[in-house]
Amino acid sequence: MDELLNLVAEMVRIPSVNPPGGSELRRASSFVLNWLKERGVEAREVEFNQGWPLVLAEIGEGHKRVMLNGHFDVVPPGDLTMWSFDPFSGAIQEDRILGRGASDMKAGLAVFMKVITEVEPGECTLTLAAVPDEEVGGRNGSRILAERANYDLVLISEPTGSGQIAVGEKGLLQVKLIRRGKTAHGSLPSLGENAILNLAKDLVSLSKVSEISFPTPPDLSGALINSINIIGPDVGKISYNPGVIRGGVKLNVVPDYAEAEVDMRIPPGVSVEEGIRVVKSLVGAQVIPLDLSEPNYTSGNAVNLLGDVIRKVLGVEPKEYIFTGATDGRFFRFKGIPTLVYGPGVLGKAHSYDEYITLDELRRVYRVYKEFLREFCA
Repeated sequence: MDELLNLVAEMVRIPSVNPPGGSELRRASSFVLNWLKERGVEAREVEFNQGWPLVLAEIGEGHKRVMLNGHFDVVPPGDLTMWSFDPFSGAIQEDRILGRGASDMKAGLAVFMKVITEVEPGECTLTLAAVPDEEVGGRNGSRILAERANYDLVLISEPTGSGQIAVGEKGLLQVKLIRRGKTAHGSLPSLGENAILNLAKDLVSLSKVSEISFPTPPDLSGALINSINIIGPDVGKISYNPGVIRGGVKLNVVPDYAEAEVDMRIPPGVSVEEGIRVVKSLVGAQVIPLDLSEPNYTSGNAVNLLGDVIRKVLGVEPKEYIFTGATDGRFFRFKGIPTLVYGPGVLGKAHSYDEYITLDELRRVYRVYKEFLREFCA
């Protein structure tokens, strides 16, 4: 286990912040590549798009094709004064490893790197994909991988907690609302039409989107209940967050233009098309889609097997749940590939100050993945 702990610590010390990306991403990909090669794993660096290096490694020649997918980019550390330690220290302190990316998700990627050097592939062809851009949408890494190859199963080690499996995720419904008005002198507002006021009315009206109920797919009913208990009520409804507002040119001018960018996440059971239709019914503004993706989930044999392994190895009853955010898993699910998200982490620590991973979580997920692949590939 010392090798795994040190691997996580070394990876955290590489500040592969994205954005901006750049040279630190290449430094991280080179580290992953060299670590695997030093242990006899056939690996190569690939760039589908310039400046976005990813590492692909493969073992075995079996008929079951399995991808182990993890990202090495991390979000910026933010205000450094809010950290109680160096965000890129990678310090191993008592029962945890400290630093940005420790939980999301260099620990999970390290587990896959360690596992692929140790497991017998059996009837599987195992591909490790270390990708550079999940934190900015995954369009230069996992999306292209999903378009170019078929797999029987994709495993993604994003932080879920060792006793929990993320079987699905909400979809993206991010839009821009635009209101246009008529300029006038600020002392005579009745002569104009205030675009900001009209946009404000739209934003209040659109908040009702969270009150609309939709049917949940029957095979996700248990996962939905777990998700509400684990994460909160936002999981089961369309969440609503106006994130950006722009408008006006000067204090004493009636604004003739205003816009807002709104982030909504739609649960399984709601389509993007339905979501757009509801938005348009609630506002008078022009609605421009920004980023859209369908909610997605996996059910069936792979979920059941992973749950059985968690029971056997950890002695706990696994809980299936639904991510509120988007992961690279959506690209593979959109292609019809069963995709499970399961990895070491502390819920609520991803993207936060004083991020860390506990050594216990790391050990538990490592043991589960080794046994899962042994059984799946037998």
